[in-house]
Amino acid sequence: MYKKIAIFTLLFALTIGVVLYYKHQSRLEHGAYTALQSGYLNLKKGKKLQAMGDFSFLSEFYAHKRNSTVQEIVAEALLKKAEILVEVKNTDDAILTLERLSNLFLDSKNQKLKDDVALALFRQGNLLLEQKEYEPAMLALSHLVSVYGRSDNIKIKRMVAQAMYQETEILNHWGKKDTALNIHSAIIEQFINEQDPEIRLVTAKSLMARTVNRLNNREWGPALYNSNLFIKIFSKDASPTIKEFLAHNLLYRAEILHRVKTIPEDQKKLFGDNPQEAALTTYDELLSAIDKHKEGEYQRYKVTALLGKAQIFQQQKKYTEALNLCNQVYESFADIDATKIKDVVAKSLLTKAQILNTLKQYKQALIVYQQIIQSYHYDDSHNTINDVLLSAYIESSAILVQLDNNAEALKLLSQAVQIFQNTHNERLYYKVSEAYMALAELQVKMHLYDDALSSYTSLISMAHHKNLSSIRYNGALAIIKKANLLIQLKKGSDIKQTYDLLTTFYQNDEDMKVREIVAQGMYGRAKSLFEHNRGYTAVDIIRKIFKLFDKDKSNPVIHDVLEKTKELQKQLGSTIVW
Repeated sequence: MYKKIAIFTLLFALTIGVVLYYKHQSRLEHGAYTALQSGYLNLKKGKKLQAMGDFSFLSEFYAHKRNSTVQEIVAEALLKKAEILVEVKNTDDAILTLERLSNLFLDSKNQKLKDDVALALFRQGNLLLEQKEYEPAMLALSHLVSVYGRSDNIKIKRMVAQAMYQETEILNHWGKKDTALNIHSAIIEQFINEQDPEIRLVTAKSLMARTVNRLNNREWGPALYNSNLFIKIFSKDASPTIKEFLAHNLLYRAEILHRVKTIPEDQKKLFGDNPQEAALTTYDELLSAIDKHKEGEYQRYKVTALLGKAQIFQQQKKYTEALNLCNQVYESFADIDATKIKDVVAKSLLTKAQILNTLKQYKQALIVYQQIIQSYHYDDSHNTINDVLLSAYIESSAILVQLDNNAEALKLLSQAVQIFQNTHNERLYYKVSEAYMALAELQVKMHLYDDALSSYTSLISMAHHKNLSSIRYNGALAIIKKANLLIQLKKGSDIKQTYDLLTTFYQNDEDMKVREIVAQGMYGRAKSLFEHNRGYTAVDIIRKIFKLFDKDKSNPVIHDVLEKTKELQKQLGSTIVW
């Protein structure tokens, strides 16, 4: 009997306990929900500070309650509080609020809370990135990716994809481009089959980034592969951004097929049997796709495609078609003041002049060259225009020489070297060195020998300082030509000093073409001395040739120089050991 009473009492107590527990939990939930609604009500009335007060109270008072519903309400309050803090430009406290949410519920098994933590990490990473706090931003984003990277929730997938892309931006800022490229590849691999528009946009941006990286590294085959992949995957997308990316990739593809001259054996299948025709087809495909678009970068894509087609027709000797396209470029785009479009218009004028020159329509060509010279001006920061302008000076002077108008040609070449001699762009300076060489040769032709010596000297004084080997080659060649002119003018005291510059400036040059011209110049000097009964002086030069170029004897040109030097040595009857 007593046992039954005890059991009944225990059950009654347990029932009362359960009822009280659920009442307590219900009061907790009601209190938390009331505070949340109070916050939303104040927010609706525009009382942001009071709303933040409600959300702060809620998160402080209920943060450590174990009721899952209450925890969900706390998480919602913290997210909303962070939103308000961002709106009132208090980013630092917004970051701390999001961090608090993550710390509170990071280990929760509740799916809603896990999703809120993901959102908090994503927003925290974005805010830190906006603040340029790269290390904590990377930590937040990497945490999101590592914990939620394989989630099937579409909202989480979007955040993961964007977080991975933001990781690449941070890595690029740090100069870790290879690691960034690996993450771009991971984005593509993980999300390539996703149909969600936001995720597809991130994937498209990563594929674009990978293509641009390959182009910057002059890895034409991988760049072409990436462009082909982009075109294949995204050709049907309706997103305006992806449509512009598609146009850009069509341009990439056409330009690579058009302009890459040396194709490695293992990439020939990728480039196809006729890259030029494939380029033409791609230019046409691009022009058709963007025909009705005038906004954004579409105008640049169009003008570049028209010029690309013109230059292919030029190579195929379809000069009428090429000239028509050059005229279309100028007539349609000459008045547009965008730098990149102005560059293409300038190149179209140069292409037109070159075609007219090829057709021996010299007067018309000179008119176009003069149009370039009058329309554009030197600016050391504007490489394309500078290149076109200098080409116009050099090429028009060559036509004038053909037409026996040497005085006008001399004037143009003199202007060219005067305008461009101080350029900091070495690729442009190579053309300056060509202008110096052409100027000196013309001055010799016109018997302006002192002027020619001065032109050679100006080039010689600058060329050996340059990194671009083709400039140093012209510098070495200028030394030889100046020395030969001094011999012709019988200015003996200057000849040795000039020839000595070959070894002073270039004896340790590592470029093989430069070494070839130096070896040939030194042999020519030794042979000339021998022929003028100065064999004892030639012996010293022969010794230097053997010393400097023995290591290069596998090179055919230098091998020939060494063999001829041996024969000269025999003729001298010298006992020098080879």
